Formats: sequence, structure tokens, C-alpha cells
Amino acid sequence: MSAKNDIVRQQRRWAESAGIAVDARAYVRSPCDNLRNPLAANVLLELQGGSELEPAATRPARMWWLASSAALVVNVFDHWRQANPAPLLKALGVEPQLRGLSFETAFSTGLEGDPPCVDVALRLASGAVVAIESKFTEWLVPRPRNKAMLKTKYFPDDRPLWTSRSLPACQSLAQDIQQRRERFKFLHAAQLLKHALGLGTQLAGEFAIYYVYYDVPGTASAQHAAEVERFASRVGPELRFKALTYQDLYRALRASDEVDRSYLEYLRARYFPRIA
Repeated sequence: MSAKNDIVRQQRRWAESAGIAVDARAYVRSPCDNLRNPLAANVLLELQGGSELEPAATRPARMWWLASSAALVVNVFDHWRQANPAPLLKALGVEPQLRGLSFETAFSTGLEGDPPCVDVALRLASGAVVAIESKFTEWLVPRPRNKAMLKTKYFPDDRPLWTSRSLPACQSLAQDIQQRRERFKFLHAAQLLKHALGLGTQLAGEFAIYYVYYDVPGTASAQHAAEVERFASRVGPELRFKALTYQDLYRALRASDEVDRSYLEYLRARYFPRIA
């Protein structure tokens, strides 16, 4: 069985134990069943900036899939809108004062088309932004070998876009990916570079990119971790890049006496049943 299917099976076991009805494709029947708390109006508005709430012709909105990355993000981070965010900031290793937290936050690159949206934006008291890119099962699907990862609009003839935003290392990596001198099979490096361009355009260096992913044991995990390390070696200092697993984030939160126990118990039962 694939690691992705194993995650879905784990989520089905959680739903069954919680008495939650799920259809044959692992979608919940009621939106609230997939979330620890109902969506507040402002959170719903933010999420509508992305595509997770849009149903397709043949399926419900992705947000209602048991293994939805958007549901994982909301279940982990929405709690900190009301709670004292100090334990979260400590677990992430950032400065201890939070000014705001938002989902699906767009940072325009100045190019035509939809701007890239980061899953979570933490606005710190210093004015800096920590942009979090979250992955649940998505990274387990290998990137196509022959598909261009970046559109031609990112490489205009008149100027190097990343370099013009003081991101020369990102420019070099973007060109290597485009020319197929670099390939990332599991890490969506091109997506991270798009975020970097948008953040660099809007914030002029006052940002960091964090990559938070749900890890699973196996060969793919080792390859993915190696790609994360390779990405960090190329552009890490420039982006103040940091990668950590959801498992490690959960362990750090659990180690704090200041974190609500019911919140931690929901996360343990839902996502981390193997962490004692």
C-alpha cells in the first residue's frame, strides 16, 4: 500500500472512531466534521482566496476530503488566533510577538495571472512575515519529469525577476530548474520560488519561508528530505528558509505546559496517533 493510501486509511480510522460519516472517496458529509472548530466568517473569507472550497463537477470541495491539506492547516493553526501564540512561535523558532495570522494570503509578483498564495502568513511585531507552505499528502506524488515547472512569464527578456528583488540565488535555481539542470521529484521547489518572488516583491526582504510537511516513513521520505536539504543549500540563507515536519511541530507544542490539552488531544487522535 502506498504511503498516501496509508494516510487516508488512518484518517478513516479516526473518522470511524469519532462517529463521522465518510463516503467511498473519503469525503465527509458535513463540512464541520472535517474541522476541530467551525470556520469563523473571517477565516472562511480568507480560505475563499484559494481553491480548497471550490467543488468540482465530479467531487466536493477538497477541503472536505479527510486528507485535505487545507483542513490540516486550519486544524493546526486556527487555534492560535484566540490562544496565546507564544508556544507556537517558540515551536517554530521565531520572535515571540505575533501581530496577525491569516490563511491563503496572496503576495503579488507583479505578473499577470493569479498571485501565489501562502497557506499561512504570520505577521510579526517587527513587521516581518513568516510565510508557511504546508504539505500533507501532496509531496508524495512525484513531479512530472517532462513538465515545465515555471511558465515563460517568469523569464522575461528584459530583466531577471528574482535578481531584481535581491534574490539572485533564487534566480539561479529557477533558471536551473527551467533548463532541467536541476530536478526535484517530491519537493515542489518551483512553487516555493514563486512564493519567494511574491514575498520579495511586496516585502523587500522582510520575510522568511517555512516549509511544514507531514512526514511518513519510507524511501520517498528520505528522497524528499534530501531534496529539501538541497533546496536549502541553494537558497536557504536568502529566504531565511526553514523546514520542519508536522510531527516535530506537534512534539514541540506538546512539550509546553501552556497549550490547551483538548487541542493537543484532537491533533494526536487525528494526525499523530503513533506519537506516544
